[in-house]
Amino acid sequence: MSGGYGSYNPYGGQGGYQQASSIEEGNGSYEMNQVGGGYDNQPADPTSLLNKCREINDGIADIRAKREGQLAAAQNALLDSSTGKEDQVSRQTLDYVEDEINNGFRYLRDLLKKIKQTPGSGDSRVQTQVDVTSRNLRREIEQYQRAQSDFQKRLREQVRRRYEIANPDATPEELEQGVDNVLMGQEQTFQLTGSRTRQANDARQAALERSAAIRKIEQDMIELGRLYQEVAELVHQQEPAVEQINQGAEEVAGNVANANTQITHAIDSARRARKWKWYALLIIILIIAIVVGVAVGVTQANK
Repeated sequence: MSGGYGSYNPYGGQGGYQQASSIEEGNGSYEMNQVGGGYDNQPADPTSLLNKCREINDGIADIRAKREGQLAAAQNALLDSSTGKEDQVSRQTLDYVEDEINNGFRYLRDLLKKIKQTPGSGDSRVQTQVDVTSRNLRREIEQYQRAQSDFQKRLREQVRRRYEIANPDATPEELEQGVDNVLMGQEQTFQLTGSRTRQANDARQAALERSAAIRKIEQDMIELGRLYQEVAELVHQQEPAVEQINQGAEEVAGNVANANTQITHAIDSARRARKWKWYALLIIILIIAIVVGVAVGVTQANK
């Protein structure tokens, strides 16, 4: 996939996802530098913006495939692991896949934001496609959140069972409190006694790895919620450049109309002035004629 915004490289290791993870939300420098640069305030060809929407939709399909494939496999590996070493490796793999998906959502959010910031995005065809693309991206975020929420519930149940194995003598109240402590990252040790020491160690490692995975999911959910809202709000944002151009055009049109009105008034005034000037001249000539006539009449009468 290619384009002026930079190739979409969801699983390239050192590609767009890792770059996206190094920036904070709302940092426009990444969008300008990584997503293709400015347009000198010149409206972009609507076709090129539509191609960028298609690029985002392709990226959404990549994330969906990763969610249904690699993420599901990593989740099942952690749920099925039975030793401390397997737990650790499985959770590291899961963290990696989750980070790639989260970075992918940020990357696509930035691409969509850049489209909305590009002069020309106010075109009706572009607006319609941006709306469709936004819905597709939000739908995939929702699917990912649902998958993570279901996985989180299964992890919580496993934490409870592992904690109970590691603390067989705990009362129901102690069990509940202990599980809560583990989930909040506050439980550092388990009771390890007798011949159950190795089994308890494995259970302890399993509970800690799963509780760490749960806390990461909770943090990811918070960020995904913000990202979802940003994507939703992009649809309703007006294109700044187009809005300014329209305002400028309205001001120019208003000034031109005002100028035309003033010119029309000036022409009318000039016409009226010329007309009165002729009237005045005719009156003066008439007065002169009357005076001359009277003078001649008086002269003749005296003779």
